[in-house]
Amino acid sequence: MHTFKTTLKVLLAQKLMILIYVVWLCLMMFGLSWTLITDLSASDSSVHYESAKADVAVVNRDPHGADLVGAMREFLAKDCNLVDVGTTSEDLQTAAASNYADLIVIIPDGYTQRLADALTTNGDEPKLDVVVSFTGAYGSLAKLQVDDFLRLTRIEALAQQTQTSAAVTPAALNTAADAVINTLADDAGAYPQINAADDPGAASDKQESARTAYVMTAKMGVYPLLAATLVCTALAMNAFSAANVRRRLYASPQHTGAMVMQEFAACALFGAIVSLLYWGISMALPALAGLPISGIPLPTLLYSGASLVLYALVGVASGFMISMLSANSVAVNAIANVFGLLVMFTSGMAFPIDMMPHVMIIIGKLLPGWWFCQSIDAVNGMDGHIDAGLWLANNAIVLLFGVAFICLGLAFSKLRRSRPELAAPGATQLAEA
Repeated sequence: MHTFKTTLKVLLAQKLMILIYVVWLCLMMFGLSWTLITDLSASDSSVHYESAKADVAVVNRDPHGADLVGAMREFLAKDCNLVDVGTTSEDLQTAAASNYADLIVIIPDGYTQRLADALTTNGDEPKLDVVVSFTGAYGSLAKLQVDDFLRLTRIEALAQQTQTSAAVTPAALNTAADAVINTLADDAGAYPQINAADDPGAASDKQESARTAYVMTAKMGVYPLLAATLVCTALAMNAFSAANVRRRLYASPQHTGAMVMQEFAACALFGAIVSLLYWGISMALPALAGLPISGIPLPTLLYSGASLVLYALVGVASGFMISMLSANSVAVNAIANVFGLLVMFTSGMAFPIDMMPHVMIIIGKLLPGWWFCQSIDAVNGMDGHIDAGLWLANNAIVLLFGVAFICLGLAFSKLRRSRPELAAPGATQLAEA
């Protein structure tokens, strides 16, 4: 057990590698996952209703229609968002070209007087200058509200004219517009409150979002778990592969195979702990986003957690293989990143499988990341689907990759020990006093 404990100390002494690969790389994946999870959480609108409002600008150029325009703005504010686009021709052209507002209503100079004259003489009513957005129907709907306001104002003005037998004047129009607003304000049914009925499927929608978020986060571990365990294992076991250290180990009474097994066991324990931490955070992220953890089936949690641990052990096996090559730290980091990115982009996690080129799928099936993601998909719990047999078959293939890496590492070790400069026994030299 002395070698086992020493290996753990060597692993924990690699603070920089742990900070980069275990902490920073995993946090980067969790950050990407958190962005997607918050989108899933925010997209659930089954229990909320917010009516879309048009952006409307009302520009007044009639000095006699201030009250009329003010009443129009108050009328539109109930169902529209009032925006300011300026009053100059340049401002209006810029607003129209940039589609800043869904509807721009311009009250031209003298409009109130011409409208009053038309009502008095029963002539043609003047037209407003309007600019309707070309990107949607909100502007057209808002224009209907403008027409409704003018219709109500005209009816009120004509009613007052009938009572007083006086001609309709701009002042009478302003008074009629204010009367329309006051009448609508006193009418509880003028602006009915819209309430959304409870959706019986709302809870299941959130549960489905929680399940999707967890499965997505678990599959994102395909890169950080492999890179972290590969680098830490390779560098830790390289510490025992230095020529002087190796000669001392060979001279010890303990069998070399037992020492290597203890080194590997310590690295495997480290990899299992890292994968379990990743698993725990993957479960916590949906809950932190307000999604119910109960939406994730228990078999999905357990099977996917086991897949993460097995995949981390394969990463340890690949690190063992690299360590048997006596590669330096620069080479180990390069191999880990290139191999990890290759596995990630061909695993089916980064891109939908139906969008991947056929050659990428073939390459992916020759790497452990593909089968790791397939094992999680087999137990993802969609519509209650849990295929334990397919999960076991995929993880068996993942473990075969680990066995292959170990066998290659042993072959590299035998080849290295057969080299004369490393296999020759070191002569004991006495230092002079």
